[in-house]
Amino acid sequence: MITSVEIIESNLQAAIELVEGALNSCGESDRVVAIMAVTKTHPVEVAAMAIEAGVTLLGENRVSEGGRKIKALGKDAAEFHMIGPIHTGEVRQAVRDFHWIDSVGRLKIAREIARRTVSRGEEQPGILLEVNTSGEVSKHGFNPDYHLLCDVLGEIRETGLHISGLMTVGPLGGSEQDTSEAFALLRKLRDHLESTCGFDLSELSMGMSDDFVLAVKEGATTIRLGRYLFGPR
Repeated sequence: MITSVEIIESNLQAAIELVEGALNSCGESDRVVAIMAVTKTHPVEVAAMAIEAGVTLLGENRVSEGGRKIKALGKDAAEFHMIGPIHTGEVRQAVRDFHWIDSVGRLKIAREIARRTVSRGEEQPGILLEVNTSGEVSKHGFNPDYHLLCDVLGEIRETGLHISGLMTVGPLGGSEQDTSEAFALLRKLRDHLESTCGFDLSELSMGMSDDFVLAVKEGATTIRLGRYLFGPR
């Protein structure tokens, strides 16, 4: 992989233009869509290039790897998101290093985050619930069941944690229709949970390098781009 600040800037601008086109096509030109650079497995130098190119959100899949980069770059260098599976034993480092944990897919993890933060009077990170809208057994996250999610959100609220929205990963190798349906399902779940359970879930993180235009059309507020910005590893 060969990349530079100029290449990342060019790819970022291309992504912005595609996002704007998708928003215009669905009549939502006023909706803001944030672009997150996924820097997993990339060296810290590439993460630094992304920041210099104008990226303000960085996503990491592993707590330890992300933590090393955050230490090297400085926590104020960007807004750092944990977007991969997280284990109970990693919560302590995750809430210390990351601004957001977008991949909470088990109630046990939410409770541990609450124990490490709100129970001690400390500020919590931003939190998204991960939902497995594609139904693939290889994917993490809660089942896309409205009643289940309403109960889970209710239990989490009792801990004092605030959940800002939902996250999903589109189906691997799925058709455009299957992918769009998976993203639309997340939006419909969010809308139903807001209207009938009273939760404020403004954030929808969905869409990656191969499918982010579809995600934007279905209501994404954040898209997560790795290969599109940096090229193949």
